[in-house]
Amino acid sequence: MNNSRSWLAVVAAFAFVTSGCDDGDPPEAKKVADIAAGRSAEVVRGVSSSLRKASGATSLEGLDDTLALFGAGFAGVPLPTLPVGTDGSSLAVMFGEDETDAQAERLAKYLRERVFTEANVESTEGNSTVFRLEGAQVCTDGWGSADAGCVRFVDDTQLRVRATSLGGDALELELLIGAKKADPLALRFLPKVVSLVLDLGGLKGAAEQLDPQVAALLPKVMVGQLELRVTKEAEAHWILTSAILEALRLELGVEGSTFAFSSARSEALAELEVDAAADRVRYALDLNTTEVRLPYSGLAPSLRGKDWTVSLAGLSYSVESTPDAKDFTVKHLGLGNGQSYVGLGTDKLVTLDLNSQSGRHFDLTLTTDANGLPLVKVQPEFDLVARFFLSPLAADASMEIPAAYADASYRLRLSGGEGGPSLRAVPANSATGFKGGMQVVTGGLQLSAGDVRVEVGQGQCLVATTPSSEGSLLTYLGQGSCE
Repeated sequence: MNNSRSWLAVVAAFAFVTSGCDDGDPPEAKKVADIAAGRSAEVVRGVSSSLRKASGATSLEGLDDTLALFGAGFAGVPLPTLPVGTDGSSLAVMFGEDETDAQAERLAKYLRERVFTEANVESTEGNSTVFRLEGAQVCTDGWGSADAGCVRFVDDTQLRVRATSLGGDALELELLIGAKKADPLALRFLPKVVSLVLDLGGLKGAAEQLDPQVAALLPKVMVGQLELRVTKEAEAHWILTSAILEALRLELGVEGSTFAFSSARSEALAELEVDAAADRVRYALDLNTTEVRLPYSGLAPSLRGKDWTVSLAGLSYSVESTPDAKDFTVKHLGLGNGQSYVGLGTDKLVTLDLNSQSGRHFDLTLTTDANGLPLVKVQPEFDLVARFFLSPLAADASMEIPAAYADASYRLRLSGGEGGPSLRAVPANSATGFKGGMQVVTGGLQLSAGDVRVEVGQGQCLVATTPSSEGSLLTYLGQGSCE
């Protein structure tokens, strides 16, 4: 697909952003065109402005350096690490104000002159107007000739848009595909909200009637509904929300087996709220139970025919950025309301339980102490239990199983203390030979692996140690002075 067709694909998504029809009567082409152009341009500008603002949020600045301070004294400990990237400069460039205005104007002109025109009206049905899209019109913005491949695709696909009045200034637009008018995509426009809904089952059905060969490449099971919602709370206050309206399930045949993905309903899967007037940006995630299943493809005969399963009970958090905020706070951080695990066949190889006795969630605040060093507070506590049963993988000679994770259970609990438990990073001290560590400021820190325990009391530090032999992960850690 060339650049013009890629741009037209974006146009098609916004082409249906309209409202404003008389109750009971089919909307007139001119009114649909005028409102489509105005609302589309408004949404493009509002969303782009929000993304520019979000890219400049300062709460995440310096997070990489802060995490590095906490890990400085534990270089020899075999702990997993996660990359953290916080640079939003690419978003600011991508959604530049001048470029956005130009694209919004081009889109408005395109909708008025090429999509919602009187010439494209095919029929009216009750309170609906159906527009038939011709390739020669919609495959060019008027600045050049229409791409021949795009024209053939649009004409062969028999694209239509059905605009239905919902009363007052509300309108629903459905993309109709093929002679059977499959409708996998629908947009509903209310006074403050633009909502786009994609039905995966409808999309598969449309592909089957258009090109059976292409449809055969799609997952054999495709069900569920996704929504993208844009809400205008005020002129400079926008909320972008994605949602899973109906649980997703995809199944694709892979070499005699099946790759499967599923994710439960979530009314606000991901949300970005930008209130420029208040200089406030909020990010939130609320993923419910999600699973991936795929076949084992290793060398061990005893493991063949089994499936890997990665089951995440959920993932949630909420972060807010304001210019006067001195702390970085993550609220409602959690891994769902149950146990997450990685399994092979009927064996659970790794299980994770977070705060199973205290609501499965916690709040985390990153601030600084009087010396400017990072200080972490949690509320009500942090209690993570990780169990490793990797012995079944020993049958696969290509896999190396560290002794610390072959068959072990680990627990990390930070709890107690007035106002909640807290930790701070303590830098290395060359004068005393202290290599750095984490000091328990309030509460207590307990780590356990089977019968082995490490307890760090208030005022003491968790430090790295040199193990006498390879074994439990806790042989690398201990309690010590912070000097």
